[in-house]
Amino acid sequence: MKTNLFDTQRPFVIIIFLVKLQSLYIKHLEKSIMQEFILGSDVMHSIMKEVDQVAKYDVNVLIIGESGTGKELLAKIIHLQSPRAENPFVPVNCGILSGLMFEDKLFGHEKGSFTGAIRREKGCLELADKGTLFLDEVAEIPLENQVDFLRVLEDFQFIRIGGNELIKVDIRLISATNKDLKAEMKQGSFRDDLFYRLHLVPIYIPALRERKSVIPKMVDRFLDQLAANYKRPKPAVKLEVIDIFSRYNWPGNVRELKNLVERVFIINNNDIINIEHLPSDFLWHFRDPPKMMNLEDVKQSAETKAILDVLYRVGGDRKQAAGMLDISPRTLRHKLNKYNLKVDRKGKPMATSKKGLS
Repeated sequence: MKTNLFDTQRPFVIIIFLVKLQSLYIKHLEKSIMQEFILGSDVMHSIMKEVDQVAKYDVNVLIIGESGTGKELLAKIIHLQSPRAENPFVPVNCGILSGLMFEDKLFGHEKGSFTGAIRREKGCLELADKGTLFLDEVAEIPLENQVDFLRVLEDFQFIRIGGNELIKVDIRLISATNKDLKAEMKQGSFRDDLFYRLHLVPIYIPALRERKSVIPKMVDRFLDQLAANYKRPKPAVKLEVIDIFSRYNWPGNVRELKNLVERVFIINNNDIINIEHLPSDFLWHFRDPPKMMNLEDVKQSAETKAILDVLYRVGGDRKQAAGMLDISPRTLRHKLNKYNLKVDRKGKPMATSKKGLS
């Protein structure tokens, strides 16, 4: 039987094709994420220049920023621009893990190592082998777990819970926090040696309130995504809506803005988004706050009400009213004069000017 040369090389051709296909997907994914991150200010351009340089090298990166600023998104961009782009990106939320749960999440376990361990499970360190491990909210790692994790960072070797085999992994580590780790160190809740391991290249993402000029571009980008996802026409946005967005401080940052735009898009079926389409709980932030009364005003209001109520009940008898109020008739006269209060013979209040007598 004659052997076809293409048949013998077919597995290699398929592998090459799949590698190229994966590379194209990675480039598409990178472009999509980059667009979502949105480069609309000099600060963000500066960050991306730093990312371009850092991504090439397997150095530990610490991303610092408030909740909702896009720390995980930036970590993905670093991963996709690195030589590890075609390998796993494994995120871990450290804020919900402690003790054995943290160890199990990172190191994995052997079958029967504890109650419920019905099979061998790989931890995130193994799953991220040849790729990137992203530790979100790294400041939340409990002190007792920080020691174990620090040992792993020395040589990237560990043992699964209940196991004996020493496992070695090759990972790139990116961590993120919304806290001041130096302040956490001073308080004794974060180890100095772990901090300096993670803090090799720090990148700070500014809050949205510090770069409000990007809001129009972000809103436009989010609406593009929503129109494509929900297969609906993209609505126009009135300038007054953009203006009110720019006046708000966005404590939830980009995530809050994105969620609000999606909420308005889903509820509103019109071609244009006006201010009346914005949720009332959002517009509430722009109402004038109620006038606050100082302690003297509160006291005057309470005393005025009490005096007028009692005088009406006793038919205007000031001596009797003073007795019921547990003050002297002289003090009652003083307060009536001070607050400019006047009642008729039957004790009914009479109209007076707001200004008290001197």
